[in-house]
Amino acid sequence: MGKLLGRLWVGATLVLISFIGISSQLFVVLPSYRYDWRDPDLWRLLAPFNVLLAFLYLNYALTVGTDPGRVPLGWEPDWRQFESGEVEVKKQTGGPRFCRTCRAYKPPRAHHCRQCQRCVLKMDHHCPWVNNCVGHGNYGHFCRFLFFVDVACAYHLWMISTRAFHSLAFSVDPSTFQIVMLVLNYTACVPVIIAVGVFSLYHLWSVCVNTTTIEGWEKDKVATLRRRGKIREYRYPYHLGYLANIRSVLGRNPLLWLWPQRAVGDGLSYPVAVGTGESRFRPPLSLSDRYRRSSAVDE
Repeated sequence: MGKLLGRLWVGATLVLISFIGISSQLFVVLPSYRYDWRDPDLWRLLAPFNVLLAFLYLNYALTVGTDPGRVPLGWEPDWRQFESGEVEVKKQTGGPRFCRTCRAYKPPRAHHCRQCQRCVLKMDHHCPWVNNCVGHGNYGHFCRFLFFVDVACAYHLWMISTRAFHSLAFSVDPSTFQIVMLVLNYTACVPVIIAVGVFSLYHLWSVCVNTTTIEGWEKDKVATLRRRGKIREYRYPYHLGYLANIRSVLGRNPLLWLWPQRAVGDGLSYPVAVGTGESRFRPPLSLSDRYRRSSAVDE
């Protein structure tokens, strides 16, 4: 039942994207050009929109189809690092993070997903719209997908508004069907660009500060503890600087940030900021344990 529901979510998402992308061209833009495919102005208008749609579909497919990251069978932390205090540990036991459901050790930033029924590397969240977890392996594709949704929707609204409201909106009187399709395009696109736009801003900030949704919740809890006076100070270990943070998700070459590419690194260890107490390329303590160890107030 869960798999069927997930496929229905993906199908509904594709139907929504296709309706906005195709109906606007067939029933709003083309009638205003009298369906004259030879008109160069028509191609200049539609070509950028279809390029945006192509990248949108591509990144959506990659987000859906790319494994977000699995913990290798039999993976264990480096016990030498554990003895020196450089392995991410559990707050309750002080031992390495261990998933009781998977019966396996968890690398830094990995979390168990109940929907996927396994641990996911650098898990951000489980997204029903893509029927997949968003994690180390597909987070870059997911961010690019959000970007192209925003840009394509903005272009779509500008395109149909130009055709509908300017003095040369239609070369001939629009039919009732065309007016209905115009209204439906606004009805479908406006909520999408608002909802996805807000979501995109959140993930843009997450990329810039190199955090995940789950880690954001953890940082909120730590901030609450600080306000209550239970800890004095803390420092998030994965913030390497804005440029380095973005490169860790979208790739090292800024010219290719919008081009699909594989995730950076293996997802099993991550660089940490200088001055957080560990080697720059070794996994740090868990957030809650780091704060507890470094800044707990005497009881």
